[in-house]
Amino acid sequence: MSYRSNFILLFCLVFSTIFSKDELLEKYILKNISNLENAQFIYEDIIRFSSKYEIDPALVVSIMKVESNFNHNTVSEKGAIGLMQLMPETAEELKVDPFNVSSNIEAGVRYFSRCLKLNNNDIALALASYNAGHSSVEKYESIPPFTETDNYISEVLKIYTGSFNKKYIFNPVSFQESSFKFGGKDGDR
Repeated sequence: MSYRSNFILLFCLVFSTIFSKDELLEKYILKNISNLENAQFIYEDIIRFSSKYEIDPALVVSIMKVESNFNHNTVSEKGAIGLMQLMPETAEELKVDPFNVSSNIEAGVRYFSRCLKLNNNDIALALASYNAGHSSVEKYESIPPFTETDNYISEVLKIYTGSFNKKYIFNPVSFQESSFKFGGKDGDR
């Protein structure tokens, strides 16, 4: 290896060490939540539940940003509650209190994990299921033709692929821009 390629390799290693995935996620959350104590708890829950349900925490953060802008008290016009904007029926089905921040995060991550599985790990279809309901995805056998859902998917993916520079912070995953799928062991994730 030449001196220049050694320098570039060293620079990349140092840069990726300085700006790890967790640090960038934590900084992003802290920047977006004014109460730092709440931000730390939310960050820890995101990391814990993302790991438990095998979802990239950056994707969870992206969903949370679009769903609630990190406002744990928000209730939408349609009745969706909290950080992950759980519909009351979904919260009841998952047996959680949607007003409890930690329960809301876990249920949202668990529900999104289910959406991924129902949609063959296709992130765009899973986001459509999370936003418009899986029955809509089944009905149209694709992303439903709803402007709100299209905008939702675009916003989440824009944050997911833009704010967290994958080149430096993500482990290699079979991420295909055209299909937005997660790869896993034997495709089972």
